[in-house]
Amino acid sequence: MPSSHPTRHRATSAFLPNPQQAAAIQHTLGPAAFIAAAGTGKTAILVQRLVRLVAEEKIDPAKILCVTFTRAAAHEMEKRAGQALRALGTPATTIKHLRLTTFHGLGHLMLREHLGWTPRELNQKLLSGDPRQWLAEDILRSWSSNRQRGMNWSIDIAEVLRAVDRAKDAVQPPEDSASFFAGDLGIDLEMAERFQDFYQRYESAKKKEKRYDLADLIYVPLRTLRKSPTFRQLWQGRFDFLQVDETQDTNPSQYALIQYLAAPKHNVVVVGDPDQAIYQFRGASPEASILGFRDLYPQGKIYRIEHNYRSTPQILAAANRMIAQNPTTPGFEKELKPTLPDGPAVIVTAYPDQEREADGIADQIARIPTEYPQWSFKDCFVLSRTNQHLAALEFALARRRIPYRTVGGSSFFKRKTTRDMLAYLALVDGQRLAREEHALREHGGRSAPGDSVDAIFSSVVCGEQNAAFRTVAHIPSQAYVAQTGKTSHRWPSAFYGTLASLAAGRPLLQFCEEQSYVIPAEAKLGILDFTGLIKQIAHACHNQPAEAIRLARALAYDTHLKHWDARQHDEAEEDDSDADVTSATRLADEETAASGRFEELEELIIIAQRHHTIRHFLQAMAELKDQAESTRKQQQRDCVTLMTIHKSKGLEQQIVFVIGLTEGIFPHRRSFTLDEQGVSQPAGIAEERRLAYVAFTRARHVLALSTVLRYRGGDATPSRFIDEAGLTPVNAAGILDPFVARRPGMRRAARSSNTSDNAECPVESVAIAQLTLDDASSCTPSPATPADRPVPPDLVVAPRLFEIDVPRPPRRKRR
Repeated sequence: MPSSHPTRHRATSAFLPNPQQAAAIQHTLGPAAFIAAAGTGKTAILVQRLVRLVAEEKIDPAKILCVTFTRAAAHEMEKRAGQALRALGTPATTIKHLRLTTFHGLGHLMLREHLGWTPRELNQKLLSGDPRQWLAEDILRSWSSNRQRGMNWSIDIAEVLRAVDRAKDAVQPPEDSASFFAGDLGIDLEMAERFQDFYQRYESAKKKEKRYDLADLIYVPLRTLRKSPTFRQLWQGRFDFLQVDETQDTNPSQYALIQYLAAPKHNVVVVGDPDQAIYQFRGASPEASILGFRDLYPQGKIYRIEHNYRSTPQILAAANRMIAQNPTTPGFEKELKPTLPDGPAVIVTAYPDQEREADGIADQIARIPTEYPQWSFKDCFVLSRTNQHLAALEFALARRRIPYRTVGGSSFFKRKTTRDMLAYLALVDGQRLAREEHALREHGGRSAPGDSVDAIFSSVVCGEQNAAFRTVAHIPSQAYVAQTGKTSHRWPSAFYGTLASLAAGRPLLQFCEEQSYVIPAEAKLGILDFTGLIKQIAHACHNQPAEAIRLARALAYDTHLKHWDARQHDEAEEDDSDADVTSATRLADEETAASGRFEELEELIIIAQRHHTIRHFLQAMAELKDQAESTRKQQQRDCVTLMTIHKSKGLEQQIVFVIGLTEGIFPHRRSFTLDEQGVSQPAGIAEERRLAYVAFTRARHVLALSTVLRYRGGDATPSRFIDEAGLTPVNAAGILDPFVARRPGMRRAARSSNTSDNAECPVESVAIAQLTLDDASSCTPSPATPADRPVPPDLVVAPRLFEIDVPRPPRRKRR
């Protein structure tokens, strides 16, 4: 039996805890919350406490459950705990009983034990992706055709499936869910009853086939715990101690599951940082989880862990000042405390537009190996609020042959939207080639020396056309969806092989147009729909790539994305799934949201507008892709890492660029809502600020921020987070207003230039202030652009160089 009093912690590795960490590690009995700020050694604390319970308190490892959110985190903790226990002489037979898993892994185990199934049997019965989409389509189609009940209901399948998943997260049974839908969706009771009816039909259809969706991994075990005393007693007696990592990211059902498993002993430790709660769009609720700890366990202990071992004082001061603008819950106040020596100043650079921002950052990255010989490209992260904001930077890096890699499949060339649109454009260009072929045939197969029919549709061109056909042929037109209710052409995988054998070397699209009579009857309607769509786009776009993309979106693709994201809601590739749950997860990532994909398409249109023809655009994209891949292959181990801030959670690096700190980009425009009077209210700004806090605290030594003053053709304002972080512009003459830009018809405004004590580094009077990665106190103006050079009257933006101001952070606002 573990002792109830603290014991002297014996060192199990090179880890030497500070007093705050040691107090947390010593906690044994009763509920506790570890409020572990960024870079404070949270994983080490969890591992050391686990090791202490096993090695010193002699707790059976099988009686300790550790739950985290990612498979990688669970494996890392298991590895480190195993190494520490082996060093203490713990037998391997004991170590193998360590229980470290994800929430989905835990739910998978509980559900299959309840059903009496093997892991493989449950995996085979999990309903996700296309089968789940088609099940929902069949329900809605039969429903809308029931005229007697007057149940015609036009609604996106993605919306209704998301609503069902949210109901399961709230543990709402289908027979009593109308009031939940009314409140959750903000709809009247009559419409909410339709959602309830769908929910009931959906669950009934699943039950007939003995199928479960991914939301059931938590929903079914939690309902069973509530209803079955036997099941509840079995699981409440299985674990004596629980540790829950990243508790601020749990949704209400996950947190409720932990509460059930912790009862009645309540030896539960919840670990997290409310200031890093960045997944509320997934249903996470820090208020209902870690911030509600006091309400659930009034006698529980709270341990603050604040000493940061990752970042310099300059970086931490910026992060502290900014996050202090968010309200905090009494008892959960904390502040990052530096342990490292001073480093370079935090610098912000303002650029006229997104393209020059990308060029400027690429130039700074190119200088890293010379300015910092101890580091290289692999020591650099570039973080962005949204995936699409990285596209321009990818082009800039590719042109300079700087190797880079993307995390989470976010590369511009690998995005679904990019691949699909390039496929559409290739097929539209194929229509032009077909017209040339027709002209050659009319001229006897030859129009000029060296030209021939074979030269137009060569084997290479034919292969490209067929690859494009396979990529997008399953996407129906908007008219087809409205007429049939089907959101894809449901062709079996073998269909394309059959089509290719019939085409006998001809491009599939041209073959389908010329010999549609040989296409199998069950596929003919879909083929005619697709070939007609491509012909319509080709006729109306006039060989302009941007216009072709707009037409493809309007006629088919936007509708496809809405329904495709409903499927991806289930099968998005994530690392927060356990090995026995497959790679799917029920939580839609920010990067797979339909709204984000629509923004990617807008960026693609802007890029396409720079090219005169579709062929020119396709060739340019192919060259850049080849260039980027060639550079990356040559330097596989020394690449700059590009990712969204959400993907960077839990990571750190020596040099971090955070780009796009502009109102509407970061904070994102979705964080603003309109009140009843039509006034914009920053309802989601607190989470956006937490996201910025996460971005800032990824940096160890150098943090470089950037903003743009024009975005997509319109004026833009630098992010409020820059000012909140205490960052102010300086030059040799004093303080300048960093946000005043010269606009057509506007006077250049200026703030009175009182000399600043910190203004030791002159600022270059150029359109884009050059970012210096060295300490600001040692920087010198470029000889090519001296500081005293007069500013030309037609500059878009005044000089921008920001240096951190490090007064004591203000007191946190209380809730």
